[in-house]
Amino acid sequence: MQDTVLMLHSSMSSGRQWQGLKLALKTDYQVLNPDLIGYGTTTSSYPRPMCLADEASLLWPLLDGKPVGSVILVGHSFGGALALHIARMRPELFKAVVLFEPVAFHLLKTAEPALYQEVQQLSSQMHQLRPEDAAALFIDYWQGQGYFAGLPHVMQQKLTLQVGKVSADFEALSGEPATLHDYAAIQCPVLLLSGEQSQLSAKRLATLLAEALPQVKFQTIKTGHMGPVTDAELVNAVVLQFIQHL
Repeated sequence: MQDTVLMLHSSMSSGRQWQGLKLALKTDYQVLNPDLIGYGTTTSSYPRPMCLADEASLLWPLLDGKPVGSVILVGHSFGGALALHIARMRPELFKAVVLFEPVAFHLLKTAEPALYQEVQQLSSQMHQLRPEDAAALFIDYWQGQGYFAGLPHVMQQKLTLQVGKVSADFEALSGEPATLHDYAAIQCPVLLLSGEQSQLSAKRLATLLAEALPQVKFQTIKTGHMGPVTDAELVNAVVLQFIQHL
């Protein structure tokens, strides 16, 4: 039986962000790149406030019947934090985990209060803005001032339609009850990637997790937080090398 690779995307994205990696892996693995709630083609509703367990509840059926140690979990940003949640809930299921800057913001509450407040302020500001302005604020936080304005209008419209789910994502990320110690339950090999040009909040979370995960390989890449989208070939090459040498 083939091993399974489950790939989880970031907020305001879809499973298609992993399409290049999926094509590279599909011959040797069963590859799953679902759209998370509120993104892509999904029409599932979600509670408010939302928690990561709500998001995970729609993913567990994809892993029904998978043998112990047969699943490789890949996650970016919100999808990375979701991957951490899933991996610590059933650690025996996973052969390896790949994380690109998981935004497990709840870990900043005590470790980096100033950075936690920065993220909470971003979320609060988004609530007060028109959807298009909220989308611009969110995208520019991760990509740099003016990035949203430079996107094609059709892409701006698509991102604006997805911005409502981002508030629920922030709720889930901030309310996750896990501590750094809880992630020690993830005993399989972990590749943890961070962008050299990313926001300090994301880079600091990566270093905190690098100290907490038992079997971690930590590596920085010359890209920003959205590297799996903007520099997919660069990021995918690192991920492929890791997976193919397990």
